[in-house]
Amino acid sequence: MARKPLPAIAKIEANLTPMIDVSFLLIVFFVLVSRISDAERAPLELPEVRAGVVEEGREEARVVLSVLPGENGRARGYRLDLDEFPASPDGLVMLTEALSALYRGNPTLAVNLRADRSTHYEWISPCFRAATTAATLAANAPNAPSEGIVPRMNLVVTSASTAFRGGS
Repeated sequence: MARKPLPAIAKIEANLTPMIDVSFLLIVFFVLVSRISDAERAPLELPEVRAGVVEEGREEARVVLSVLPGENGRARGYRLDLDEFPASPDGLVMLTEALSALYRGNPTLAVNLRADRSTHYEWISPCFRAATTAATLAANAPNAPSEGIVPRMNLVVTSASTAFRGGS
């Protein structure tokens, strides 16, 4: 039985000639159009600036809430700027009230929450709840903005407990 010869492997090559032609036609078109639009452009007389006014960027209002590290991953207390609150249910209520007063004063307040890496999360999470509750309380105040208050918090984790000994 005679074997059929295998067809020769065809070489696949890209024919770039049409693509080059189209590219040159597009270049010619854009050059012609740009010259036409230059001719149709009306001259403008711009006003002169006599005294420049620079608008100063507003800094974002923020407050620092620190979880004061204790022994064995516990929290010794909480510090909101310079005020300290005990790590107890009563201390968290006082912290919530202080945060609510700050939110009433500035609804766009951002809270930077600082905590030591060795502090367990169970001592950090009450700060999130306190900020959420404080924003809700401030949103229900008579002069609160109609769109409500959204608490914004940044969590900053430090590795040395010495950062919490001084002021905030």
